[in-house]
Amino acid sequence: MSQFKLPTPRGFTNILLVHTIITSALSALTPAPSDIYVGNGYFSGEYYDFFTDQAGINQINISDYVFYIGNTYTFHKITGNSHPFYLSDIPNNSSGSYHLGTLSFSISSDSTISKSDGIRSSESMTLTIPASYSNILHYYCTKFFHTSMVASLNVDALPEGDSPSYLNSSRLIITEVDRQADYIEVTYFGRDSGVLEADTTITNIFGDSITLASRVSFSAGQTKDYVSNLSGSSHLQLIALDATNQDYWVSAQDDSNKGYFFDEQVIADPLPDVPQGEIAIGLQTVVSGLSHLIGLADPNDGTGRLFLVEQAGRVKVLNSDGSISESDFMDVSANLTPLVLDTVGYDERGLLGLALSPSFASDGTLFFYASYSKGDSIPDLAVSPDTLIMDGTGYDDIDHHSVIIKRTITDDNSDGIFDSSDSYVDTEILRFEQPTSNSFTSIGSNHNGGHLFFDADGLLMVAIGDGGDANDTGNGHVAIGNGADATNILGTLIRIDPDGNNSANVKYGIPEDNPFVNHPTYLPEIYAYGFRNPWTFSQDPATGEIYSSDSGQNFVQEVNRVLPGKNYGWRAKEGSFLFDPVTGNIGSLNSASSIDGLEDPIVEYDHGQGYANIIGGHIYRGSLIPELQGAYICGDYGPIFSGPGDLFYVEGLNDTPLMKRFQIGVTDRALLTDIRAFSVDGAGEVYFVANSNVHSSLYKIVPLAHIEINATDEVELTVTGDEGSQITLEKSSDLDFTNAQDTAVNDGKLIQTYPLEDQAFFRVIAE
Repeated sequence: MSQFKLPTPRGFTNILLVHTIITSALSALTPAPSDIYVGNGYFSGEYYDFFTDQAGINQINISDYVFYIGNTYTFHKITGNSHPFYLSDIPNNSSGSYHLGTLSFSISSDSTISKSDGIRSSESMTLTIPASYSNILHYYCTKFFHTSMVASLNVDALPEGDSPSYLNSSRLIITEVDRQADYIEVTYFGRDSGVLEADTTITNIFGDSITLASRVSFSAGQTKDYVSNLSGSSHLQLIALDATNQDYWVSAQDDSNKGYFFDEQVIADPLPDVPQGEIAIGLQTVVSGLSHLIGLADPNDGTGRLFLVEQAGRVKVLNSDGSISESDFMDVSANLTPLVLDTVGYDERGLLGLALSPSFASDGTLFFYASYSKGDSIPDLAVSPDTLIMDGTGYDDIDHHSVIIKRTITDDNSDGIFDSSDSYVDTEILRFEQPTSNSFTSIGSNHNGGHLFFDADGLLMVAIGDGGDANDTGNGHVAIGNGADATNILGTLIRIDPDGNNSANVKYGIPEDNPFVNHPTYLPEIYAYGFRNPWTFSQDPATGEIYSSDSGQNFVQEVNRVLPGKNYGWRAKEGSFLFDPVTGNIGSLNSASSIDGLEDPIVEYDHGQGYANIIGGHIYRGSLIPELQGAYICGDYGPIFSGPGDLFYVEGLNDTPLMKRFQIGVTDRALLTDIRAFSVDGAGEVYFVANSNVHSSLYKIVPLAHIEINATDEVELTVTGDEGSQITLEKSSDLDFTNAQDTAVNDGKLIQTYPLEDQAFFRVIAE
């Protein structure tokens, strides 16, 4: 039996995408040479360049070659260290992932290599495929987060004649039934072609079934119709790539779509590139050298302080003079579940959100969202036991508890501010379980959300992810996906009254105008649902509209305008595209109606420019950059561990929203960091936090060059501009500036004073 690998589109993925196609056309495959030379790695195509010569001149498609059982082969890495190359044929733990999997037979190498550190440039490994071999041999990149870089090799016994290619029968899906006509339609969702190995019964969620005989053939995406004795008279068709949810089965209007299902089985390049915009901005480093910043909060108490939130559990104080206070404003690190920020280098748990009450300056009240150890605590909301699958894996079903805590600070020393010298009382108002990610056990749990803020009505809003793993499947995920299930808290935005007590645990209130207050089964806390990982969201202070990003799976990142009671589509859709929760692919259907009740994003983009994960931001309501007024500022995290992020703005929110790239500086330079989160200060100016070279920094988005003039007893000029551009302050006695006196503005900041009688004209130039 032989295996053929299918390329997948590039991009950061939280799920392994391995496509194995079995072919009977052995004569079409060329026997692999004993020495294969491996070049650079990529996130697309066959993931690596392959050659038959050490010079790397004769390039081949490895999928055109077959490796025979009993033969010996040597893989030589001739270029590139960014994507170490290795082999596996046993999935990693219980996830079904061959990325970082193990190998059932031994290999030899003069280098020290392993499943987590494969061969690099000038290294090689040799293997002999055992005589009784029956596994599926895969190659992959051993970098931890390069989970999409996996494919299989064609392996077969030395040919003695043709052998059949067998279909994956679990990918045969009923896609239409006309019960009155005893008509049943079956579509093959696999990407290979072949025949059924044995008689197979296919059943849908309604109990309609058909038994297909062995040797029945299907090609990739093919639809066939059959006659079957069905009970009832309804005519239903599937209008999604997820057949497990009854909401995605609708009454067919006529027979015109019988025998058809897919339009495009996989859409590899769904969206155009994000265009370059016309707006140029500057950046200023506010502070650096911190650890895993996740956001900021402005107490707006007259001190000029900013609170900087570190994911590891501490909140630093940035003073108005730019210094960091020796004493932390908060430290909850001892309560957090153990993090892997300093070992793996990535974690989605920790202290994830901080919201100061609208009256914090006078009452010292704040709320935070954190990943606490389970201990003996009983959660208010538990994951359904029926969905837990980690038994026998060595990992707990539940990784940790997400908690929302109210902290009330007392101004003990009566100095008029709330700081680390004051006492406080913590009151836990909500605790719920987060399942262990069975695909990413090394980081415990993902998609935890955690951003929270007070809306214009003083109600607390909180973003919560779908429970992690990938494709909204796996440990802790209900059959239809947590995102589509408003009976649980995962995959939602919630809105609660922190001063109320009519919740089930009587620790907070349920606003009477929440959309599901009177629903028999949906959680009344939920404001909107159908999200994968809405990190982060915000409210426009001018209009009250709420905007949320949602991080997509493999292809699409999105921005949504959030309305009460709406379903934002996950996992039926990734962005506006139909999503297959088995493969993680997106596709389209032939002449199918759209799914009622799902809200599409206002803007979306794909991974075609190296993007990986949208970071939600804010509507700009500051004063420094007038041309940005009313635009939504957001960004992309950037390729995980391998590249910088990017900054975007969305204009035309009230007409035709369009996302564009900012020009950064005069020369449109690239960022040197990723992007982790956006925040605003009390004046409406926008900041973002980022990591680079292990350290975290806080950046402020500023004009390329800006001058502010204040006159009292003297004239004070404050110049603000881009730290990466050359900024010059010009002073002249005339408007044509022919005899101007130039002053260099270092790091984009300068304050100058002049006597009132020293009349002059001033301007700033960025170049």
